[in-house]
Amino acid sequence: MDLAIFELDHTLICDDSHNLWLHWLISQGYASSDELSHYRLHALPAQFSPQYVANYSDYLTRAFLPMSGLSCPTVANWVQRFIHRDIMPRVYPQARERLEWHRARGDEILIVSACGEHLVKPVARRLGAHAGIGLQAGVSNQRFSGTVEGNLMFHQGRLERLKLWLEARKPHVYQQIFAYSHTLYDQPLLEFADVPTVINASEALQHLAVAKGWHSQHWSRYPHLQQAAC
Repeated sequence: MDLAIFELDHTLICDDSHNLWLHWLISQGYASSDELSHYRLHALPAQFSPQYVANYSDYLTRAFLPMSGLSCPTVANWVQRFIHRDIMPRVYPQARERLEWHRARGDEILIVSACGEHLVKPVARRLGAHAGIGLQAGVSNQRFSGTVEGNLMFHQGRLERLKLWLEARKPHVYQQIFAYSHTLYDQPLLEFADVPTVINASEALQHLAVAKGWHSQHWSRYPHLQQAAC
């Protein structure tokens, strides 16, 4: 059996799940447009820089504050409606095909994201994946505390979290690990995989993929329109 790892944002879907979630919270009156502006201001730069990690960590802590005090069942209910309205329509058709290809092979499928697990795990279930890992939100007495727990889920932190997940699954060992991502931030994950594939890669990531002999694919939300234009 093989393992297929898919990044969620801009790989399985054509958008940023946390950005979409902030819009949802604003629509429910639990976040202000200032939070969205702050998110865009502190969005990850195109290339990884170690000095950015501290600033991004502070941002992520702030990003969980809108859920502070909310009950887990309340948020879970919102998440289901959020996934139906904002996530599923944005799944790339090619991503659905690739997920089905791995399922037909009998592979296990893992979805990873820098956003919270309160989003990643339900999305993974909805897409037929076996598991999802993301940023861990603090919970106390079945209510979100508004804090962040554990490592950041990007760059080296994502790979470290993956290794912990794999360690917890022993003695099960995968024959091969597939990895799909659109971002240079996932270079450690892509280098760790046996079969790495870059999706809609930036110029820098595409150069890296060529240099390392990685697979590269272009996925579109409307592939029939792309074909018609050719």
